[in-house]
Formats: sequence, C-alpha cells, structure tokens
Amino acid sequence: MSQKNDAVMRTDDLVLRSSYVPMRDGIRLAVSVWLPTGSQSFVAPRPVVMASTRYWRAMALREDKPEFQGSFLMASHLWNCGYVLVVCDARGTGASFGSREIELPPDEVGDIGELIEWVSLQPWCDGRVATTGTSYTANTTLMSCVTSPGPLKVGVARAMDFDVYRQLICPGGILNTWMADVWGEMTGAMDRNDAATLLADEPDDVKALVIGVRPVDEDTTGAMLADAISEHRDNFNAKEVRKFLTFIDDTRQGHPDVGLESFSIYHHRDAIEAKATPVVYRAGWYDAGTSLGAVNFFTSFSSPKRVIVGPWNHGGDFRADPFQAGDPTEPEVIPAEQVFDLVVGSVDPFFKAGAEPIETGVLEYYTLGENRWKLTRVWPLPQTRMQRMYLSADHGLRPDPPVDQTGSDIYHVDPNTGTGQNNRWHTQVGGAPVYHPDRREADERLLVYDSPPLQTDMEITGHPVIHLNVRSTAPDGQFFAYLEAVLPDGTVKLVTEGQLRAIHRKISDDTPPYTMFGPYHSCKRADAMPLLPGEVAQIAFDLFPISVLFKAGWRIRVAIAGADKDVFAPIPGCEAPEITVERNASYQSFIDLPTILG
Repeated sequence: MSQKNDAVMRTDDLVLRSSYVPMRDGIRLAVSVWLPTGSQSFVAPRPVVMASTRYWRAMALREDKPEFQGSFLMASHLWNCGYVLVVCDARGTGASFGSREIELPPDEVGDIGELIEWVSLQPWCDGRVATTGTSYTANTTLMSCVTSPGPLKVGVARAMDFDVYRQLICPGGILNTWMADVWGEMTGAMDRNDAATLLADEPDDVKALVIGVRPVDEDTTGAMLADAISEHRDNFNAKEVRKFLTFIDDTRQGHPDVGLESFSIYHHRDAIEAKATPVVYRAGWYDAGTSLGAVNFFTSFSSPKRVIVGPWNHGGDFRADPFQAGDPTEPEVIPAEQVFDLVVGSVDPFFKAGAEPIETGVLEYYTLGENRWKLTRVWPLPQTRMQRMYLSADHGLRPDPPVDQTGSDIYHVDPNTGTGQNNRWHTQVGGAPVYHPDRREADERLLVYDSPPLQTDMEITGHPVIHLNVRSTAPDGQFFAYLEAVLPDGTVKLVTEGQLRAIHRKISDDTPPYTMFGPYHSCKRADAMPLLPGEVAQIAFDLFPISVLFKAGWRIRVAIAGADKDVFAPIPGCEAPEITVERNASYQSFIDLPTILG
C-alpha cells in the first residue's frame, strides 16, 4: 500500500451502501455506492463514475468509519465535483458470487455492461455513466467499451494491460516470477477472505482494523458472504503461470481454451472499435510495460482516444523521473487531489455543459530531462531519425561501424545482478514509488559500452532497438539491455530497458496482432530456437519507449546483463553461462536510437 499522508477530504457525510445485483445467469455481484447520509429515499440524480474491481470494493472494519475505506477520498472528491462513485466486486471476487477460470474472463466482460445498465436506472443516477480505474480497474474500464451500453459516455483509465504476456507476465518471453508470485499470493488471500495474510506487511493498526471484505447490507449474519467465498475456492491464481507459461500459446492444464489473450486489451480491438466509446488513457514511462501498451493502443485502435504518457509510477501518485532533483530514494509525492482531478477533468467534458472538450486522436507525452509536455498525432514522430551506435573496442559506443574482423567481449553472466526493489515491475503491486538511484555500482557487474561525451543536446523519443550477435555456452538464456545516461560527475541513471529470452529470438515474418515497433517475436512454441553452444546467434529486440533529452557533456551507455534476480527467476541449467558478444565487421552489435531532429 502507498505510504502517503493525504488529508481526509470531508464532504456531506458520505456513507457506503451495498447490495447484490443479479446477472443474466443468476450470479449475484456485490455493488457499493457512496451517497450522503439520509439519502436512502431520494437524492438528486447525478452522473455516475463506476469502477469494477477484483480487489475488494470495500472492507469490513472493526471501527466502521467511512473515511477508513480505500475509496472514500475518491468518492468524496467526485461527489464535490457532481458525481456519484459506484464500486463493484467482479464475478468470483470479494463478496460477489461465481468463480474465475482466468483473470477477466468473458463472463466478467458481459457483467460490466449489465452493471452499467443497472446503475443508469437507479434513482441517484441521471442515466449517464463513466467508467474509471487503475491497473485491473483500467482493464475493466476498457472492457466496458466492449459492450459499451448506451449510458456509457467515456472511459478514463490508467495503467491497463494491453498485452499481458509481452508487457507484464513474460516481457521478452522471460517469466516475471516476482509478479506472478506476489500478485498471486495477494489475490489468493483476497479470494479466501484472508485479511491476516493480505495485510501481513502492513502496520499493526491496519491489521487490527480490517476484518476482510465487506458483506452487502442485507447480509447481517455473514452467511451470504461465506457462500460467495466458498465459490472462489477453485479460482485461477497467477502463481499457476509458473507451471504452463513458457510460450504465448501455452494454456492452463485442463483448460485448453484458457490463455492470457482474453486478459489483454488488444484481443478485444474489433468490439471496442465498433462501439467507438471515447477513452482517456494515462500511463507512466516507468510502470512495467504500460508505456509500450499506451503507444500500441494509440497506433493500433481507431476508436476516439486521448493517450497521455508521463513521469509516473503505477498509481500516478509518485513522480518517476531519473533526473528529478533531490534524493532519488525520496520521489516527489503527487497529492491525491491532483490524481482525482485528472479523472474529473477527463470526465467533465462528457457530462457538463461549457466544459472544454477533450481533443482525441492525440498522444500527449512528457520529455524527461527537458521537463516539457508535447503533443503529436503521429507515432513514431515523423522527425525521428534512427542513430546507430556500434558496440566497439575498449567498451566504446560509437557511430562508426567496426572494421576489426575479430573484436568481441566475454561476459560471465552474474545471476546476482538486478534492478532493485523499486523498479518498473515492483510498482505494479501496491503502487510503490519507482526509484532511480545511481547505477555505477550495479553496472560493475554488467557488460557496458559508453559513448564519448555528447557535443550537443540529443533528444531520444521512441523505441530504441538493440541488435546483439552472441555466442553462449548454454542452450537458452536471458538478455537484458539498459539504456543509461552517464552524467559528468559519473552518476549513472537508468533511462529505459528491454529484454528477450534466447529461445524466442526468431524474427517472425507473420503479421503482428497489433502495431509493434521493433523485431516481431511471436513467442510461440513452434518458433522456439534453442541456442547452439559456440555458434553465433542474433538477439534483437526493442526497449520500452521513452522520451528524454540527453544533455551536452553526458555520455550514452548501453549495459548488458543476463539476469535480474529482483524480478525474473533464472532458467534452470542456464543460470550463469559465458556469453561472447561479437562486435566486429562480420558480426556487428549495435543499438538504434530514435533521435529527434530539431
């Protein structure tokens, strides 16, 4: 949980009211609405902002004060701005009935449309609905656009999972075991209504306060909740992906139709485009693969959308910027009011007369180092020029191709290398801040290549692509590439990164399922290519997109690793191979940097 001390935004004594809403197949979903005290019989109808979650819509508390609920601050802010907040437990989660054979199953997508229709008919709703959310609720926000019932006017989302396999669970085909285990343990505890396990790392006062998920109001004995929890016992759990997810076309054992595609936004593109519901979407440069998903969404979908990518962590409540002033382990806190204002500012144009309309069809992005917001209708930017920098002798990074016929560097993979506990992946659970400490010490364990100091400023905006020609002593392996800035005082800052598992290195001639910006690796079982020890293999992949201004006097660094112990478990039998990186006239290794012409 985020450790922030936001002032409680008191309002008209909002209280939480909860009830069951039956779906088309009889499954009952728990729905909570925030309304002023005494408004049971009547409240002037307003537009509703709705979120559908698998993270407990509300908690049962020993001291049952509204302000102790996680959604109270947002509910209060929205009420003061003219909206009612409704939060629902997704099918098979929280106090809702049903079960889940995968995350975000088709039945849940259908439920969201039904819930919107039900909400629009309630006396406190004026018939108009917006959906919103971050992370899982960002996914349900986009899924609301699949059926897009008439009352739905806009979706406002942050940090969705555009492609779960490539951008979260298996980026580059490397299993994100940290995410699978930690998220699996968290959601498993929620599905069991096990507050003790869920809150094991929280302060004692929080542990003493929370009983579990909140029953609906009519369930005074807890019997209905107990029945609902019993239906969750066989839910899919993310820890299961360790058993079956090496290739993108792997499926859960015993469930041949259950893969990760249904949990990915791109899988629903045709339906979302057909309904054409406006979407305002935000992502952070340093939030797992959500920045890549943002530009995939922008370039691959024709539906009306405004996409914004900025210097944020997962929840948007901490600044994530390697070049911000001060102690890098104390990132700037973004007040909750500002986060909520972004939601309100995105919703108002669709509900309030006189509100400034939102321009769609644009990508708004923040250039780090320059500290400037920019706008484009085209991505990649039309003024992009790919600047090729070659891995060279003496660990150099130079624009001229090598002429030596035998140049190479040997790297013994250190399985203890990593990116720390506050990296782009760890922010995905709990919205932890992303730190950008000096990487000088970390880079001593990596294979690094540095450019000469830059003579002029250089803007890099887009998708760096690295090409390595390597030999390995193992049949498989993990390849990580880090683009870094070396400042004049020697400080090293991580700018962006990418990765690829060696067996997925085949560059496919097939058409990708959506717009991609580097070599297309299908990650399918049929395309697997084990390494042949001693033979040269090409490892080519794009890094996560970024926009950054490298200043004159800085050096550009490319660092190569074979492990990230803080996120990705090693491949059995391939934990510490010897890698030879070829960098000669016959086998060039290089990085293409998307530089922007002035």
